[in-house]
Amino acid sequence: MRVSLVFLLCLLVGGFTFSQNTHFTNLAEARQTPDSVVYLDLHRSQLKKWPEQLSEFKNLKNLDLSHNKIDSLPKDLSNFKALDYLDLTANKIDSLPNSISHLESLKILKLGNNEIYHVSPEIANLKKLESLELWSNNIYYLPQEMKEMDGLRELDLRSIQMNIKHQDAIRVIFEEMDLRLRFSMSCDCD
Repeated sequence: MRVSLVFLLCLLVGGFTFSQNTHFTNLAEARQTPDSVVYLDLHRSQLKKWPEQLSEFKNLKNLDLSHNKIDSLPKDLSNFKALDYLDLTANKIDSLPNSISHLESLKILKLGNNEIYHVSPEIANLKKLESLELWSNNIYYLPQEMKEMDGLRELDLRSIQMNIKHQDAIRVIFEEMDLRLRFSMSCDCD
């Protein structure tokens, strides 16, 4: 019994550390122990492209690359099967590649404030996706295949210059789903 109390006391005061750090904000530090990286926050890092080194992190679940200058996603995203949160808000991305479907564990995808004009139908293969932010992009339509995304609960399309016809066409895609669909006021644009 006495050994157990000493062990517990050491745990409480931080005398022992049994797990490595899993949260990183520096790519170089994360690369020193790639298997332990679960959360990587590289927002506002002045990145101009998707870091190739990210493929080293097989256990990566949460990736924040927001507020950079990344203009495209890699053609192969198959190394990121464990990723469940991806934040690419405020970059320069103009389209989503077909490889987006490889992010099979993804639950939250933040793509607001980019330059996206095309969303690949392959996005419908993200069966676990619950929240998709596409606000402040150049999107006027979404692929019909998205109606198969049963897990999707929130779709944010605010601050996109869409007329009521475009908004109605998007509403039709999701009319059978329990989805929080967010638009800004429609414009009189064509």
